[in-house]
Amino acid sequence: MGILGGGGGGSGRSGGDRYDPRVNSAYDIVLEKIKPGDKLRTPDKASGKPFSIDTIDSEYVTVRTARGGRVRVSLFTFDSAVKYLDDMGARSDNWVEAKDEMFQSVLNMENDRVRAASYVLAILRQAGLLEIDGRRPNRVRLTS
Repeated sequence: MGILGGGGGGSGRSGGDRYDPRVNSAYDIVLEKIKPGDKLRTPDKASGKPFSIDTIDSEYVTVRTARGGRVRVSLFTFDSAVKYLDDMGARSDNWVEAKDEMFQSVLNMENDRVRAASYVLAILRQAGLLEIDGRRPNRVRLTS
């Protein structure tokens, strides 16, 4: 079963620090840990850009970009990112390149073809669900 195989709502984590999909989805944790006004940075150490959380609700997170634009990210995008990384075994010593073509495709499709992968990864990192190696090529893995 993948990391999101159990579904269901809930609050907090279950049984230690490991994410338990039977208790909550990635988006539940994003809702719990990320707040409007939070200031984050896209993952790349050399060229990462600042952004902030504009609004957050039960369906979307809206980010305000460094240039003042807004990008809306669907809740399904967060769940799909975590599921993909879990399915790829991205834990411990196993990393997935952030620019992995299939990974990018999954995120773009889940977000109505709006590119938002850098924001999704930064938000998931802030929520404690994944780690990012910001050196090039950028790599990501789930937290244990």
